[in-house]
Amino acid sequence: MSETPLLEVKDLKKYFAASKSIFKKKQTFVSAVNGVSLQIKKGETLGLVGESGCGKSTLGRTILRLTPATGGEVIFDGKNIGKLKNEDMRQMRKRMQMIFQDPYSCLNPRMNILELVRAPLDVFNIGTKEERVDKVKEMLEIVGMGEQHMMRYPHEFSGGQRQRVGIARALITNPEFVVCDEPVSALDVSVRASVLNLMNQLQERFGLTYLFISHDLSVVKHISDRVAVMYLGGIVEITGKDELYHNPLHPYTKALLSAIPLPDPEKKADPQVLEGDLPSPYNPPTGCRFHTRCPHCTERCMKEAPVLKDMGSGHQVACHLYD
Repeated sequence: MSETPLLEVKDLKKYFAASKSIFKKKQTFVSAVNGVSLQIKKGETLGLVGESGCGKSTLGRTILRLTPATGGEVIFDGKNIGKLKNEDMRQMRKRMQMIFQDPYSCLNPRMNILELVRAPLDVFNIGTKEERVDKVKEMLEIVGMGEQHMMRYPHEFSGGQRQRVGIARALITNPEFVVCDEPVSALDVSVRASVLNLMNQLQERFGLTYLFISHDLSVVKHISDRVAVMYLGGIVEITGKDELYHNPLHPYTKALLSAIPLPDPEKKADPQVLEGDLPSPYNPPTGCRFHTRCPHCTERCMKEAPVLKDMGSGHQVACHLYD
């Protein structure tokens, strides 16, 4: 793994305009991503975890510029992709790809597997027609499928097979960076391990860099090198996976980890149940966004938003408890 960051995100923001009401004079916004900063080294897997609705998928899409950013910068291999012109960005997409959560909805049911996996080669005009077919055969073989599947359609496959097709399509342009948006959450538990092992093998084979988005902390522990914890649009803690699982600092991280089921029935879990629901991003709390559910909340937490502080060895946490 290289020490040089392949991807650097600086104060990235993404706000969505809410629908106007006749009773509201001012336009309101949903702050889906609120000032996120992080780095991912070449060959590394950064796990991104948090509750549903915290902005994980929006962050991944904004990094790839599938969704335009409201503010901040995304630096990929030394280039600010937010400033790239359309054709330059189009060429950059060969190097930055995405594996989607639902392997059925992301595959056109009217296209066979050959057409689906070959589509990126057609879009970028890579190789001759014969070379593209050969590349599809090779890629399907790599992900555990075969050329006998090429003329079949998505509905003829299981969820795990469809996800392998999605992975083959994402990797056929030889990208360097891949956003994996909960790639196993829609799969049966019995096939999750095989898909995760495949992704590890592909990373070693092609030198891939992953941003792995998930709400399942046990899955993240299996595949990640470092883990970033996200809450209501912001990163609250980021560190190596071993450090996070053995020495969590933020109260939100501790609550998430305590909810992981224990495989040993003789061990009693002691989950730290968070009171209340995730606040609305339409009207987020002032100060620390977690203060409405935090057992250690103080008056300062209600007024002042904490920033990420380095606690040593690359362990960063955004919490006033550690000032």
